[in-house]
Amino acid sequence: DEAYALGGDTPAASYLDQAKVLAAAAESGADAIHPGYGFLSENAEFAQAVLDAGLTWIGPPPHAIRDLGDKVAARHIAQRAGAPLVAGTPDPVSGADEVLAFAEQHGLPIAIKAAFGGGGRGLKVARTLEEVPELYDSAVREAVAAFGRGECFVERYLDKPRHVETQCLADTHGNVIVVSTRDCSLQRRHQKLVEEAPAPFLTDEQNTQLYTASKAILKEAGYVGAGTVEFLVGNDGTISFLEVNTRLQVEHPVTEEVTGIDLVREMFRIADGEAIGYDDPPVRGHSLEFRINGEDPGRNFLPAPGTVTSFVPPAGPGV
Repeated sequence: DEAYALGGDTPAASYLDQAKVLAAAAESGADAIHPGYGFLSENAEFAQAVLDAGLTWIGPPPHAIRDLGDKVAARHIAQRAGAPLVAGTPDPVSGADEVLAFAEQHGLPIAIKAAFGGGGRGLKVARTLEEVPELYDSAVREAVAAFGRGECFVERYLDKPRHVETQCLADTHGNVIVVSTRDCSLQRRHQKLVEEAPAPFLTDEQNTQLYTASKAILKEAGYVGAGTVEFLVGNDGTISFLEVNTRLQVEHPVTEEVTGIDLVREMFRIADGEAIGYDDPPVRGHSLEFRINGEDPGRNFLPAPGTVTSFVPPAGPGV
């Protein structure tokens, strides 16, 4: 391997600087760019810039990143694909009055969500009509601060749902497979803490529904590469499409562990024009991933970074 310094002392001046990343690719003689996760991995403009530079983009086409990154457009794609969806506004709302009208028609609680958001930012849950105007204003402010755009939409909020996702692969020959399901329900402040593959407590019927809906959504979006389709599963078994992550996710290794499939290698093969060459693989065993965070549990898990002085990895049979 070779490393190329991008310079800069902030993300904006280094890994988010498209010109610097492309210059490093040119300097190194690379013929392809794999964006990893975070930074520019879900940036349609960067994907297009890579293609325009004559390089191979190891990821979905720019139009799919753009369409699925817009939560409202993604809902439209899911609707066309016949995927399960809770009631929601078809487009961004114009103001708190429209949010109140939706709540009166569909009932509470409701979720007010940033159309271009993610990671729990720009997401507010209203349980009473009185708090709607204040929460709407707050969601818009948060969305503008975090994503530069304030559009919000509204949908029915499933209380204490499980967060279940499917790891998918799609190739340029029209094949889409689901590699495995994952459960990421254990979260704090909408950030995942424990990921598990395959997702437990699903009936065969629910499993089939998740597999079918995931493939239909990615086909409808013209998707290519590795992607994750996320769903909420309510206490009553209701399944609702949430979003598509148009990149490889941090928790992808738990899927690799139970299927023996190297997802990064598959992304390279797909980007090279190869067909996937197999159907949904059998899943064997069970795999868990835990995120280790520097936090102070005595202060409501406030971030508490510091020096790691010792690390004792778990050991024993099957670890």
